[in-house]
Amino acid sequence: MRARVYATLIVGSLAIVSMAAPARADQAQDWMVDAPKKGTFANLDFIFGAIQGSVEDRIPVFYKANMLTLRGGAIAALPFGSTQFDADLRIVNLTIGTSVGAADVWRNQTFGLNEPMTRKVRREREAAGDFNSDTFGFWEGRASIAFPFNDYVVLNQVNSLRINGSANRSFDNWNGVVDDGQTVRSDFQLFFKQQRLGALAPVFSILNFKLDHDWHTQFNYGFMMVTRAGLVMRDDLILWQMLFTSGPIFGKGYDNRDV
Repeated sequence: MRARVYATLIVGSLAIVSMAAPARADQAQDWMVDAPKKGTFANLDFIFGAIQGSVEDRIPVFYKANMLTLRGGAIAALPFGSTQFDADLRIVNLTIGTSVGAADVWRNQTFGLNEPMTRKVRREREAAGDFNSDTFGFWEGRASIAFPFNDYVVLNQVNSLRINGSANRSFDNWNGVVDDGQTVRSDFQLFFKQQRLGALAPVFSILNFKLDHDWHTQFNYGFMMVTRAGLVMRDDLILWQMLFTSGPIFGKGYDNRDV
């Protein structure tokens, strides 16, 4: 198959450690797919080329079926750093949320109107030090719905709108494309879970992004795997997600495989 790697969104997130819950040795490997527990938690993520930390407070609303999560966090990665504040409200199996924050991209690449934007060009520019920096604010709104078929199969569907104040025709580190700072994304994840192994999900993603005052649609596919790391007694995990771009499907969609 000629489809090339689109983006490794999260690689090897390790050691997510909670502060507010007692230790348990018998925690199921698929706990992360279930509804979260109330309390205050500190999270530490080690991502390929980055480290991320956050503190969140999960507040039950109208008993156990609904929950409000307030979170503040920051990430430091090789090409950029950012900090953001999140608010998410889960209503049974529907979750709506918003984020606001600021990013500082210290290895930013912006392209001229007729300049090629391929991976090869970006690698050459990176090696030559041909990049600048960009600081901007961003906002994201999202809505997701989880539909459990039974104890072993869960469908999760996530929709998001993100607006970056970045320069037009800049490389988007969050989505792996060159855009004008506006993206609409829909992700479909079908989790097959097992208490002793964790969860594995095929993923299909539709990414709409604005470039040169026009909207383009890119189709992506891949997989997500989550399981406990087992480094501490509770609430730690390894998460691996990889997406590939398919190119046009049935003649539809933007061919972004070289980007």
